[in-house]
Amino acid sequence: MTMPGDDSTQRGGAQRSVHISGVTGSVSVGDNNRVSSVYRAGTADEAHLQLLDAITEFRTGLAQLVRNDQTRALDAELADTEEEIRADGQASPGRLARLGELLTGATALTGLLASGETLVQRVRELIGM
Repeated sequence: MTMPGDDSTQRGGAQRSVHISGVTGSVSVGDNNRVSSVYRAGTADEAHLQLLDAITEFRTGLAQLVRNDQTRALDAELADTEEEIRADGQASPGRLARLGELLTGATALTGLLASGETLVQRVRELIGM
């Protein structure tokens, strides 16, 4: 993207970067783009960061489905889990248990979305199933 007064194309087309903070979910702009995430949660370990990535990806797919009581409840629990990980660096065992129960009851949804299997696997790893 060229901005008024931007002469980067005249100087060899140097790439510029954009820093966005405070985004929930995914942001993707332009053709052939690549989405990457950097999380700076308090004491987040790799397993919780992987869960956070899986939640983000699954919620993106979930938003494309027809909304009903089940999708709304699942999305709300995912949003709360995401918020807790971002704030505290991890999700509490109780939150993970609730999320696991919701995912178990939503096998049609998790099977429908490619990201569902990854999400279920990440939750199971954290709750020891």
